[in-house]
Amino acid sequence: MKNTVKQYRQWLLELKQNISQSKLQTTLQVNQNMLVLYWYIGKQIIQKIDNEKWGAKTISQLSVDLQKGFTDLQGFSVRNLLYMKQFAEAYPDFLITQQLAAQLKQSRKKTGQQQINKPKTRKNYNADSTINAENAITQQAAAQFNNMQWFFSNHRLASIPWGHHIYLLDKITDGNERNWYIHKTIENNWSRAVLRYQVDTDLYERQVKAKKMSNFHLTLPKAQGDLANQILEDPYKFGFIQLGEDITEFELEQQIIRHIEEFLIELGAGFAFVGRQVALKVGRRNRKIDLLFYHLLLRSFIVIDLKMDEFEWEDTGQMNGYLNVINKNFRQSTDNPTIGIILCGAKDNIDVDYALQNINHPIGVSEYQYIKSLPALLKEKLPTAKQLKDEVKKIVNRRTKQ
Repeated sequence: MKNTVKQYRQWLLELKQNISQSKLQTTLQVNQNMLVLYWYIGKQIIQKIDNEKWGAKTISQLSVDLQKGFTDLQGFSVRNLLYMKQFAEAYPDFLITQQLAAQLKQSRKKTGQQQINKPKTRKNYNADSTINAENAITQQAAAQFNNMQWFFSNHRLASIPWGHHIYLLDKITDGNERNWYIHKTIENNWSRAVLRYQVDTDLYERQVKAKKMSNFHLTLPKAQGDLANQILEDPYKFGFIQLGEDITEFELEQQIIRHIEEFLIELGAGFAFVGRQVALKVGRRNRKIDLLFYHLLLRSFIVIDLKMDEFEWEDTGQMNGYLNVINKNFRQSTDNPTIGIILCGAKDNIDVDYALQNINHPIGVSEYQYIKSLPALLKEKLPTAKQLKDEVKKIVNRRTKQ
């Protein structure tokens, strides 16, 4: 026991020395440096609790000691220390040393040369992966941490705030899905509130795992077709719709225009609003496009047609006509082919598949849904039914006693 206490005191001294180093403390508010420190502390906690079996109570004591030692700094609560441990467990190779990077580079170079004539096996791949930051950090004295030449193995991880990391660690266990949201957060500059909305509405499932109903792969060059499929979601979820079940297409359009910022967030990065009810003169007929956008990455106009009811075959014919007119009258020589997206209340995928066959224009078909429940951020601020009931009881009891 005495030996453990002595070891703890020595470890605490080393941690405090490293936290006090000007290299970290003077730039602690810089997100990357804060993440480095938190990851390092998390690795140390893993080493002592999981590997050396010091026990979970160590974290409580460490929290007390660090808060006493650094009264000017926040972030050393038990809860946050546990998040540091979780962060280090989720990303064991978040930080790697220069020496380790050279080893990895050399190892991969040799592996690549060896496998010109030899297929790469899973065993060979895992052998490369075992050289990671855990060995690089734990094998060196903690006091030398600030003298290491280190860099990030994944700059994306170091590019989002700590609060975003906490939320993703809490909500998502799958590493691939979590990394996807990190990438999208950086790409779209999501605040934590927007990130929460996207996770709550299962954006990963709708954009990555959903069976996309489109003919993009047949009507667009591969690179553009892949990107077009990436931006297509199914279903789209409109959390801002406030009307009832009998909403009309016109009322839906009005709601979208009124909340165009939320609608653009739901559509994703790259969409620029051009207009609504865009007039098209076709022969003796006057037609109107519900919504017209321009996508900055695809370099093409996007026509969105709103349908309250279930998808019908004639919807593709109408969209096909819209695209012909836009390509002739709006599209410039530098623009890619115009893309159509039909947003409908419901669809049968087999029905859609037949309707899209032999259509030469790129068209996608997706459902949309209203989010009828209150947003998570608002739910947290409102009392539950039980809380309201208890408050009513208190009021009744007080009046009875009077």
